[in-house]
Amino acid sequence: MSKLLISTCTLVLLLSGCANTPASKQAAASNCNVPTSKEESVTLDLIEQQVSEKQYYSALAYLEKAPDSSPRVLRLRAEAQRNTGMLDEAYTSYRNLSLTCMAAFGHAGMAKILATRGDIPQAHQQMLKARRLAPSNADIRNDYGFILLAHKNFKGAQREFMTALQLQPGHPVAIRNMVMSLILDGDSRTALRMAKNNGIPSQEFRELLSQANAFKQPTIAGSNVIEQGAPL
Repeated sequence: MSKLLISTCTLVLLLSGCANTPASKQAAASNCNVPTSKEESVTLDLIEQQVSEKQYYSALAYLEKAPDSSPRVLRLRAEAQRNTGMLDEAYTSYRNLSLTCMAAFGHAGMAKILATRGDIPQAHQQMLKARRLAPSNADIRNDYGFILLAHKNFKGAQREFMTALQLQPGHPVAIRNMVMSLILDGDSRTALRMAKNNGIPSQEFRELLSQANAFKQPTIAGSNVIEQGAPL
């Protein structure tokens, strides 16, 4: 893995700045029109709930007998693998998912793993593909915005966060990312007003200020900076 001239804080923030939802409600409810039995549908709903509740090991246990041909199974398996530190396996699952009708979530997942490993340029390319495939998905717009934030494209990032917030009003991660981008863009007054209007407490706003200051300090960082398997 080549090393990148970006801030350590940028890489650490990539672990918290991306939405960590399993998928959109639309994707969760859809199996891309693949016929499933009632029993299989009930099982997948159970696994979906486990992933949502961060019971990733239990989800993986149920997924051992699930059919690999199902895009929904691939997505759930990839999410569970990524969040239990099985990054190589998760990357393969996301790559396979990118060849299905849920391609956007496959590219987004690969982007998160690449960002975790410190490969921001490739993460950007994968997230851009996800954005083009699912332009109305709030999580993907938020995640793409955070990649732009890592590239210090603050105006571009703000457009993505605002799009995410209009697509899904009250999106908690997009709101905080928007506040962060405003701080980094030198508009702390607007950032403070937005934080207050969206119920972000003063202590958390001060933490965002501190993170923004650290975000600006460049250093050499590689894949060893980030703990493997930390959730995005």
